[in-house]
Amino acid sequence: MKIINKKLSNKLLFFSVISVLIPILILSFVANDTIENILDNNARSCVETSMNTLNQLINVRTVEIGSICEYSTTTPGIINGILNRDEKELLLRIQNFKDTTNTDFIGIVDSNGHIITSTAGKDVQLGNIVTNMRSQGVETSFEIISDNAASKMNKNYKVEGVAGALSLVIVKPVYSDGKYIGSIVAVEILNNNYNIVDDVKRLTGDDASITFEDKRISTTIIRDGRRTVSLAVSNGIWSQVYSNQPYFGTTDVLGVQYLTAYYPIYDSNKKPVGMIVVGSPQTNAILAKNEARNRMILVALIGTILAVLISLITSKKITKPVEELKHATEEFGKGNYEYKSDIKTGDELEVLSNSFNSMAENVKNLMKTMDMDKAELAKLLSEVTTVMNNVSKGDFTARANENSKNNELQVAINKAVSNVAVLIKDLREEVTLLNKQVVKLEEQSSGAEETSSQVADAANQVATAASDQSAKVQDISDMIEEVYEGTKNSYKNAEETVKATSEISENSENGVKKVENAIKRMQTITNVIDDLGRSIQMLGEDGKKINEVTGLIKDIAEQTGLLALNASIEAARAGEAGKGFAVVASEIKALAEEIKKSVENINQTINGVHKRIDETVKLGNKGKDEVDKGVVAIDDVNNALLKINESVSGAVIKINGIKDNAKSSEINTEKVLKSAQDIAALSEEFAATAEELTASTEELSSIIEEMKHVSEEVGSVSNNISEKSSRFNI
Repeated sequence: MKIINKKLSNKLLFFSVISVLIPILILSFVANDTIENILDNNARSCVETSMNTLNQLINVRTVEIGSICEYSTTTPGIINGILNRDEKELLLRIQNFKDTTNTDFIGIVDSNGHIITSTAGKDVQLGNIVTNMRSQGVETSFEIISDNAASKMNKNYKVEGVAGALSLVIVKPVYSDGKYIGSIVAVEILNNNYNIVDDVKRLTGDDASITFEDKRISTTIIRDGRRTVSLAVSNGIWSQVYSNQPYFGTTDVLGVQYLTAYYPIYDSNKKPVGMIVVGSPQTNAILAKNEARNRMILVALIGTILAVLISLITSKKITKPVEELKHATEEFGKGNYEYKSDIKTGDELEVLSNSFNSMAENVKNLMKTMDMDKAELAKLLSEVTTVMNNVSKGDFTARANENSKNNELQVAINKAVSNVAVLIKDLREEVTLLNKQVVKLEEQSSGAEETSSQVADAANQVATAASDQSAKVQDISDMIEEVYEGTKNSYKNAEETVKATSEISENSENGVKKVENAIKRMQTITNVIDDLGRSIQMLGEDGKKINEVTGLIKDIAEQTGLLALNASIEAARAGEAGKGFAVVASEIKALAEEIKKSVENINQTINGVHKRIDETVKLGNKGKDEVDKGVVAIDDVNNALLKINESVSGAVIKINGIKDNAKSSEINTEKVLKSAQDIAALSEEFAATAEELTASTEELSSIIEEMKHVSEEVGSVSNNISEKSSRFNI
């Protein structure tokens, strides 16, 4: 007994500890996982913030240099210096720009990409980079500068194991009157340049690096007092970033775990040339995770100890009433039905104890009852056997004695026998009625068979008549269809005639419009001829005025000739002193003669113009008369076209009437054709129905035969039932 108690206690203890320990472990695991996720998310957020800060610092530096270069491209000194290739003036200005922006290099290139001047001399080769950036439409880019060029820009550029220098290059174009004449180029070498990464460290507390391909060229990570430039990143990380996929994850850097982010930086050809890197040391995060995990373990241990103590106390309270209940069942098993368990726990065990006590009391009463009823049970079985033997012989008048005290079985048996007797009596009556109905069914089947034969003959006659009617209706339908096709063609011809007549009407209306337009044009021509005549007359009057002017000029020329003659005479009188004047007088006389001849030519030309003007006026008047006659003729044509248009309009109205009548005939014919087709279809359906009726009557005859056969079998069966039921005594 004690062993069983210990087993039950151990089970309760085990399950109690498990029921407490599992939630504690689950809670600890969830809490630890949640804490780790929170720490990881916070670290990731910090790294993303640091990466954004690094990008912003690069953008700020780019804008700082680019804005100054942008401003410089608009200054007259730069523009004129490029146009005039004034190296001295340009060098003075870009040196000031370099000092202002604190960049490694400022240079001026012409439109072909050749260096005009720079802060590192003229032999720095950047033409390919500038040309490529302009062709790509890029003003800012990360580019690789050769060792030769980088050494002239910044003596401190060299990083061990790295060939060349990764640089931030800014190119701003210069225009003159909208034409590209050159560019300002600014270069910031990133090798050993710690300004940006130090600012990230100062602002966020996280480490930052810039790499040239997979080698660090600028970093805040310090080991043994020196920055770890030239330290390579993992090949797997560089391969992933080189394929344009940023990397985010935990990385071991010199034995320290960092949560890092690696983003690619591109040249003007969109090719990755390096990376910007930020990392947050995970030392504090790992310590926090370990501390949280240790606390969870401690909480689980304390919970387990408390669960064991609580389980021990609980198991004692449970096992004691179970022990009592077990003792009661042992007494019950021995036949001691008087023993009662005494459990007062106020829970299900007390209910179980009370149920056990009630069961023991019921079993005790049942045993007493069984001892008293053994004799009565033997008597009852004998009586039931007698009644059942009589019933099996067909005697349903046998009954059991219902006068005993416990007579439920006797009453049930008597009631069952009575119900079977009534059922057999009702069956006899139903069989008698069935025999009568079978006789009637045989008589009606014979009548139905004769009627079916008559219906079949009538259906055959109807089918023959329907077939003839269907053939005649089909012939009528074909004739109507021919009439319909003719009516349809008539409507189509009428429709085409209406269309042609409409076109004639439209053409006549267009002719009327064109004639009216021609009349307007003729009137316009008449007006133009009138205006031309008036202009020509005015031209004649102006010619007369020109004659008057030329006459005046001719008189002046004659007077000038006389004056020249007098001057020549006076010059001759003057002798040697008047020789020069004589020459002038001679020239004036010759000029007067030429003017006189020119005036005569002008007069002849004007006279000819007068004659042509008179002829033109006569021709204009004649043309005006002809135009007036043309207007009258066109007006007659217009009137004729108007009459034709009226006639065509009347014809259109009449032909439309014909078209409408043809359309109506077509519709009516189509309706008649459809009706004839419907009648033909109905005739065919009627013939088919008659044939189906014939087939149905044949099937009906077959069914009647089967019914007749079935009724004969039913009559035979009912006779057998009557004969057998008469054997029972009711």
